[in-house]
Amino acid sequence: AADMVLADDNFATIVEAGKQGRKVFSNIQKAILYLMSCNVGEVLTVFMMTMLGWDILAPVQLLWINLVTDTLPAIALGVEPVEDGIMKRKPRGKKSNFFSGGVASSIIYQGILEGILVLGAYQFGLHVGPHIDNPALQHGD
Repeated sequence: AADMVLADDNFATIVEAGKQGRKVFSNIQKAILYLMSCNVGEVLTVFMMTMLGWDILAPVQLLWINLVTDTLPAIALGVEPVEDGIMKRKPRGKKSNFFSGGVASSIIYQGILEGILVLGAYQFGLHVGPHIDNPALQHGD
């Protein structure tokens, strides 16, 4: 069995196939990085809010956030055009995967950063934003 089946005897076809393969791998890797870092941030946010005794989001709110923030950006990352200079990169090793090349550490770093920013924004909103017990809001002012 061959690893590649040639449709013609043109070397440019092999180069283009390699280029497209690298594009697909890169796009999948970007989508995984985005989706996993967002989900790590969401899990950390819900965990910390629970541990701090803050009102947490309802399950339907979490599902809506996932639907809105994950779907369209992941699709956009999946259909990105080929990056410039993709063929100048060294080939991946046989044991490389979607998490190699610093992707795993980026997922953790970005997820923690997102969680901290969301908790900070939530805390800021509690102290600065309008509250239900505000008389001006109760009278429609």
